[in-house]
Amino acid sequence: MKTNNCSLILLLAVMGAAMLSSCEKAILEEEKAEKTPDEGNVILRIAGFRQVPFDTPATKAVVDLATYCTRLNFVVYKDGTKVESVSQKKEDSNFGEVTMSLSPGTYKILALAHSSTGGNPTLSDPEKIQFTNALGYSDTFSYYGDIEVGNERKAHDVLLNRNVSCLRFTVSDPAPADAEWMHFHYTGGSGVLNAVTGMGGTVNSKQEKWVNLKDYPTPLTFNLYTFLQQETANLQVTVKALAADKESVLLERTFTDVPMKHQMVTEYSGSFFDSGYGFGLKAETDWGEPYYQTEY
Repeated sequence: MKTNNCSLILLLAVMGAAMLSSCEKAILEEEKAEKTPDEGNVILRIAGFRQVPFDTPATKAVVDLATYCTRLNFVVYKDGTKVESVSQKKEDSNFGEVTMSLSPGTYKILALAHSSTGGNPTLSDPEKIQFTNALGYSDTFSYYGDIEVGNERKAHDVLLNRNVSCLRFTVSDPAPADAEWMHFHYTGGSGVLNAVTGMGGTVNSKQEKWVNLKDYPTPLTFNLYTFLQQETANLQVTVKALAADKESVLLERTFTDVPMKHQMVTEYSGSFFDSGYGFGLKAETDWGEPYYQTEY
């Protein structure tokens, strides 16, 4: 009798352990399933860039996004309010593509490509995307438009348009040994992007750029980016060469009424540090048709 009781107890123990093991396994699998990311019903991806030279079709398979930008912002707006936002860096494995979960309806989407070194601009208002001197200005592209979202999963490919103009300084003569910094201060453009129009916002900015000359080989090339509020505008630019303390000004030159055009490059090139300096002005090196061809 005792033997039968012992056998029964042993059998119940084994069955209990098996049931406990089964329950634990089920709970673990359920927790794992809960942690699986939602695939989402909206896929946004960069299909390509306009206003850049391509020898191949602009598809994600052939576009090296990091060639043109180091940061991407995907923003969704509903009735003028930001409802979803995802930021990416070029190191991200999915750079250029993002998946979101949105309720059915009509939305506005913003895709923004830039290379600001200090982070992301303000994105709450698509008409007032503000970059700052601290963030840094860079080549910038954007797309802004409508999407219809349903219950079924759908991909949306977007093609980005360039928003900036670029003033490029190419200095052919070497900098003096005691010159360690270059400082550019320029007005006439804006640091605010209106993504709805693709032009500069209503803010007239005082933009600047600091460059450590130790990082630059000769010839020196500096790109100054700005958002124009009209198709054409003039910049006023002051360029200083400074010592290591960033206070002692070794050389200062001012360029007035520098002609600029939306989505184009204007370039000053020549000697800068020599007393008999001379700069020639031309425009549009690789963004499109020639704009200016004037010698100063």
